[in-house]
Amino acid sequence: MLVPLGQMRDPAVILTPVRGADEFGGEVITYVESPCIFVALRSVTSKEAVEFGQLSADTNFICFGHWHDLSQLTAKDRLKVTETGQEFDILGPPINDPKKGFTKLNLVLRENG
Repeated sequence: MLVPLGQMRDPAVILTPVRGADEFGGEVITYVESPCIFVALRSVTSKEAVEFGQLSADTNFICFGHWHDLSQLTAKDRLKVTETGQEFDILGPPINDPKKGFTKLNLVLRENG
């Protein structure tokens, strides 16, 4: 698959987890949004399975973005497309171009928030 650097038209934000305390002293995780970046998002695979009488579906995506925007992400971070509100979990570490031209992420769509 060619790197679609000229097709980065999907506005997105990076959601970074921040741990805090709630009013009862318990731990709560909130997500802080980064400034808007532009990425190219492509659907790759999807699958459905019936497990324990429930239908579950997974849709995997590939995301291409600028190296300086995505190179330091971890699997704890999330990507959110601002136009649709869809959130994606990051699968594995970012795949960085050795020449620092782009970064590729493997994503899975979050269906249940």
